[in-house]
Amino acid sequence: MKEEKMHLLIIGGNGFIGRHFVDRAVADGHHVTIVSRSRGPERTGVTQLTGGIEALCEAPEILDRIDTVCHCASMSIPASSAADPIGDITGNLQPLLLLLDTMRQRGLRRIVFLSSGGAVYGIPRSMPIPEDHACAPISPYGITKLAMENYLAFYQAQYGFKPVIIRPANPYGPGQGKVGQLGVVWTFLRMLQEGKTATLFGDGSTRRDFVYIDDLCDLMMRAVCSDVVGAFNCGGGGSGTELNELINTLHTVTGQTLDVLHEPARAIDPPAIVLDINRAAVELGWTPRVSLSDGVHKIVAKM
Repeated sequence: MKEEKMHLLIIGGNGFIGRHFVDRAVADGHHVTIVSRSRGPERTGVTQLTGGIEALCEAPEILDRIDTVCHCASMSIPASSAADPIGDITGNLQPLLLLLDTMRQRGLRRIVFLSSGGAVYGIPRSMPIPEDHACAPISPYGITKLAMENYLAFYQAQYGFKPVIIRPANPYGPGQGKVGQLGVVWTFLRMLQEGKTATLFGDGSTRRDFVYIDDLCDLMMRAVCSDVVGAFNCGGGGSGTELNELINTLHTVTGQTLDVLHEPARAIDPPAIVLDINRAAVELGWTPRVSLSDGVHKIVAKM
């Protein structure tokens, strides 16, 4: 692992994952430049560029002082991508290509890219899912993420890029954002807090892999401080958690019972996703430290 301090450019640094990763990078002594569509709070050691990747490409000299680009941004989720597949491409894939070509022109080759540990695989043929499992996404979100991965592979082969692809399961943690849009753990906790009814697609037996935000940021930082390339799953370890089990965990932690409205299962949701995280353990020395129960306690303490 590299010990020297670096200058990281974090795309989407004001989003849920980006904010936490910026905090981790600053705590580790790195300088950070955030590229985001909106401006976030001012922080020591952090420079901000608003306007997104397009604004960065209009001022490409910024890249001359950057050691590694960390791409944490996404303009869609599986449901929104299904409603607007063209918007998924124009909002995610096209900006990535602009970024990669601008990096190529400025001689910058190192990028850490956040993909998806569920959407790119589609319906699992076996579990836990290793990184070399066939990728057959069933949502436009997963299709676009996989296309982004494939373009990274093209730039690696054609121009000598050194990409690291992190495929996170379901990240969760404090401050996740708008209820109902991202993060079932955060959404259900907010609904418990506000006495609202949660919508559950299917009978609750859907199995998901949850990873606490600090554990995800730890893997990202290990990737930044290494010379590895390739894809790495990032999950919580173990056999995953059924949504009914998650609801029981929330009840145990909070003492409150969540009201649930069941709707038919959606075609864009695989029935089960659990990731094999052995590659990250072997090549980067990473294992998740925060259990689901402990993670929920951490969120509740900050709500």
